[in-house]
Order: sequence, then structure tokens, then C-alpha cells
Amino acid sequence: MMSFASLGSAELEAIRLSVKVSLAATLVCLVPGTLLGVWLARTRSRLRLIVDVVVMTPLVMPPVVTGLLLLMVLRALNRDLLFTWWAAMLASAILAAPLLIRTVRTSVEGLDPRLARVEGTLGASRMRSLRTITLPLAWKGIVGGATLAWAKAVGEFGATIVVAGNIPGRTRTIPLAIWTAIQNPTAPSIFPLIVAAIMLSVLATGLGEWLIHRENVRRSRARTRPAQDD
Repeated sequence: MMSFASLGSAELEAIRLSVKVSLAATLVCLVPGTLLGVWLARTRSRLRLIVDVVVMTPLVMPPVVTGLLLLMVLRALNRDLLFTWWAAMLASAILAAPLLIRTVRTSVEGLDPRLARVEGTLGASRMRSLRTITLPLAWKGIVGGATLAWAKAVGEFGATIVVAGNIPGRTRTIPLAIWTAIQNPTAPSIFPLIVAAIMLSVLATGLGEWLIHRENVRRSRARTRPAQDD
């Protein structure tokens, strides 16, 4: 059985680059994704449905199509970003953001809206209410959404290869390294890379699901406590 000691410098670089790209993608979409998730949970605007559809479309649209659209945008705005790790990060962020937004939205929708209204009657601004009530109460959902987004970014392939290519040491992440090895019959075993990808994905997904489960348990206890008090 192959061990991680058999990984060469190219494979280790792919792992390092995957972690770098996925973490950067998660950080890029964290703040705007959180704010958009809160807005979707609280707004009564007629634009809500349109925004929701636009936000969720990258999650169900073929990643290659998303990559082609991003390619056209980058060609028009900044060609220097193409075929760099920055392009890989942008592609991963676009594909990962819907998971963060949906998780945050679900978490905020589970909060008691009366808390924010009470603070509003006391003269608190919406930003202060967001900072002191909504975000602290929904933090587990935010962290859970961020970990799911990270897991998605780790495994992103289709959009990345379109806008960033498959350049060793620059844009070749774990999925691209595995795909490259598959194309070469004489390539070394890809088993360690597969195990590394599985471990990163399981770590991120497991942490996110655990936090979401704890949040659901907290909500359940909060709903049953008034009945028990009565």
C-alpha cells in the first residue's frame, strides 16, 4: 500500500495549493455571503426571489459553464488574473458561496425575529442589531456554512481548469493533479492524493455538519423550554 511518504514534490505542491486556494476562496465569500444570507432571511423585498435564484444557480449549473462565464468576465476586466491561482480562487469562491449563503440563511430564519424588533424599539440601528444579536446567535450556522464552502472549494475542478488551467506549481490543485495522473498511464500511484482529498473533504464536511447539528439541538431545546415552563 502506498503511503504519504511516496508523495513527490509535485503532489505535495498540489495539496498545498488546494489548501491555499480553498481557504482564500472561503475568506473571500465569508463576509458578503454572510450578509447576503442574513438579508435573504430577513428581507420582504420583491427582489428576494430573483436574488435567491441568481445566488443558487452556480450550485446547480455545470461548473464548466460557470468557468466559461467567469473567463469572459476576466478577459474583459483583467486578463492578468487568468491562469493564476487568483483565478482558481475566484472560481472556487463562486462555486462555494451558495453553500455558505444557504446555510447562513437557514440559521438566521431559525432565530426569533422578535429579538431584533425589540432592540429596534430601543433605538438600536440595523447594523447594531446585526452585530449584537443576529450574528452572535447565528455563529454556528455561519461557521458551518463556511466549512461546507471550504469543502466545496477543495474539490472544485470544472470552473478552475477553464479560468486557471492546469499549471504545475501554479494552478494545479488536488483534483487537477488526480485528473492529470489519470491521463498518464505511467504516472505514479494517485492513491495518496485521493486519500488527501477525502480527508480534507471529510474534515470540512464533518465539522460543518456537527456544528449544524448542535445548532438544531439548541433550537429544539429553546422551543420546548417554554412548554416545559408552562
